[in-house]
Amino acid sequence: MFKHIKDMEYTVRVDRPDPRFANLLLEQFGGPHGELKAAMQYFSQAVGCNDPKLRDMLQDIAAEELSHFEMVGECIAMLLGPTDNVSRDFPAIHMALLPAGPIITNSMGAPWTAAYIETTGDLYTDLASNSSAELRAKLIYERLLQQTDDAGVKDMIRFLLSREESHNFSFLQALETLKGTGTDANFRDTEFTKKYMNLSTGAGDARGPWNQGNGIQYEENPNEKYGGPASYGQDLGADSKGEIGPGYSDSTRNNPQYTKPKAPTPNVAGQEKPVH
Repeated sequence: MFKHIKDMEYTVRVDRPDPRFANLLLEQFGGPHGELKAAMQYFSQAVGCNDPKLRDMLQDIAAEELSHFEMVGECIAMLLGPTDNVSRDFPAIHMALLPAGPIITNSMGAPWTAAYIETTGDLYTDLASNSSAELRAKLIYERLLQQTDDAGVKDMIRFLLSREESHNFSFLQALETLKGTGTDANFRDTEFTKKYMNLSTGAGDARGPWNQGNGIQYEENPNEKYGGPASYGQDLGADSKGEIGPGYSDSTRNNPQYTKPKAPTPNVAGQEKPVH
């Protein structure tokens, strides 16, 4: 159930119309890193999540993202100013011609699409994706701050930017509770699991914790070692432990709270339940 409260989560103030910046702010209204994308992504994940605690978190953050969507839309409408009689070179002419308010596109006019939504059903994968999504949104807001001198608008953007940081923290903390589950547990432990292939060679080759230590083996020329004719085949076969095959249950592996539905009891002729 949804209940709309007419008060904003945070008061939106605009000191003066600025249709140029209104157009830029559309990036966070209907863009791939914007508030509508975040709300739809987290709601989609929540309805498929059987962990009650993580489901609650996803619903809370999704609902807040819708509040931010409303704030950004209100700010855009105020930045547009009166649109009854605008000049031919009005910087946001597409909004003046159509709704006289924000349209669900990015700042370049590309329409919002469900293709922006990233959800897999694997809790570890989805929360990691959500954390990255919050950082991308934060980055856009940081860049938008550089494009306006309006004190009220900057105040709103700083609030939204801070909330992106908060959501990122929540997702990272939730990820810690899922260590060793879902895709985080899906290492097959073959000889290729912890190899680093140095395939961009030459001046500037670098070493760090991503390619050394922790049991990682650094391979200079993997093609010479593994890429020969038909003799290649040292990876584990289809019947090996951890391999996906018959009997594999994605729901059980990715969601410990999953309860397999009971199979319906077949009707036996002559024993059908009466219909009233």
